[in-house]
Amino acid sequence: MARTKGQPKRRGKIDFTQTEQFKTVPLEKGGDDFDYCVRIFLDELDLKNLSYHTKRWHRENLNGVKRALDKLELSSRPVEITDKTLKQCILYWKRDLAQSPTTINHRIRSLKQLYLFLNKEGIVNTNPAIPLEKLKSQKVIIKPFEEEQLHKILAQPDKSTFVGFRDYTIMLVLLDTGTRLIELQNIKIPDIDLKGNKILVFGKGAKEREVVFQGTTKQYLRRYISVRGDLDHDYLWVSDRNEPMTRRNIQQRLKIYGRMAGITNIRVSPHTFRHTSAKLYIKRGGDILSLQKLLGHSSLDMVRHYVNLWGSDLQQMHKKFSPVEGLLNN
Repeated sequence: MARTKGQPKRRGKIDFTQTEQFKTVPLEKGGDDFDYCVRIFLDELDLKNLSYHTKRWHRENLNGVKRALDKLELSSRPVEITDKTLKQCILYWKRDLAQSPTTINHRIRSLKQLYLFLNKEGIVNTNPAIPLEKLKSQKVIIKPFEEEQLHKILAQPDKSTFVGFRDYTIMLVLLDTGTRLIELQNIKIPDIDLKGNKILVFGKGAKEREVVFQGTTKQYLRRYISVRGDLDHDYLWVSDRNEPMTRRNIQQRLKIYGRMAGITNIRVSPHTFRHTSAKLYIKRGGDILSLQKLLGHSSLDMVRHYVNLWGSDLQQMHKKFSPVEGLLNN
């Protein structure tokens, strides 16, 4: 029957089985795209408020994985990567590139983190990183300074200049608090409580903790803050141009003073100051539980390592403070 003008068009039943095939569905990236998987993994780290340096560390490790897959002409699609694929990469890094166990272990750690995330999100159904085992590596023992060496290094900055006074204060803070370099660099004026002798620092995993300092450090910090003056940013450590100091700036300044002091057998670095702080704390009777809290270690493993390193010093301390000797011979 003909339809008159203005009459609604009659529609028959729609066969969705026929029309669905013509539907255009945009393809979303997923487990078939390595770069995409890495990007959303790093986005997840952003949501967890992890530091820029942690994200960069994972990115560099995973870029190393991608380069190895490409070089070996293996599939880089996360859904197709197997534990055998990853073991081929490990052998390539070890045999062909002669990379250190530490470097390889870093990549294994990032792979495990990546696949845990991809599994949780349902992007891949398997986890080829589970069977991977870290390579055994020789522990690098960072030697702390001897007290005589500390005195020599601390004697080098010219405290009559802004830069010298700043650098001397930096060394006191490193030694008194045992902070990591990244924690030291990111200290801001509001983080410092001069009345309470405390500094709020942000450690690994964006974890907050308070470190403490005592009278001498407090005296220099107060004076440095006064000399630093009011600026358009809150970063504590600044260059002579009033710009925030970078990690490299701080490292280079310490190296300069190490050379000036004639220190050749020990690396003069913020990390050496941190180890020295731990050593002196233990030698002077500090306990490992409080040291763990002050240094921001998640477990007692590292502080136990400190105890093992300086066992001879602890023997002397125990001789002085032995409970039995103190009880029975006094």
